Amino acid sequence: MAKAEATVEELVGMIERGELRLPEMQRRYVWKATRVRDLMDSLYRGYPSGAILVWESDEKVPLRDFAVEQQDSPYMTTKLLLDGQQRLTSLSAVLRGEPIQVRWRKRPIDLLFNLEHPDELMFITEVNENTENDDDADTAVQLRP
Repeated sequence: MAKAEATVEELVGMIERGELRLPEMQRRYVWKATRVRDLMDSLYRGYPSGAILVWESDEKVPLRDFAVEQQDSPYMTTKLLLDGQQRLTSLSAVLRGEPIQVRWRKRPIDLLFNLEHPDELMFITEVNENTENDDDADTAVQLRP
């Protein structure tokens, strides 16, 4: 099994050009916007985001459509995405600014992403569930550097 590296831009391009396809056995796209936001945050911070598993075959394999637009594949062999569909579909939709097909309708992934958000929180909210008075249930504590 060969190991290769690809950038996010290269992987999204492979989806757009129809070079990377989904085998029929893959489930449909199911991620909520919060999962997409967390993926974008992880990539922004340089955290690991998991491996992508691709199988290249010249056999005819039943395919499933991606939840984002793809061109017809002009390639003789097919690269099948076996693991990483949710992540790559999300990245493709966000980076290309295209709506995503969820069930029977297309909708955009709406994200708000603050690039200037601090790495550390300045406030911690403590919840005391043992009090009977709701006014005392939540207290905010300011952290000083």
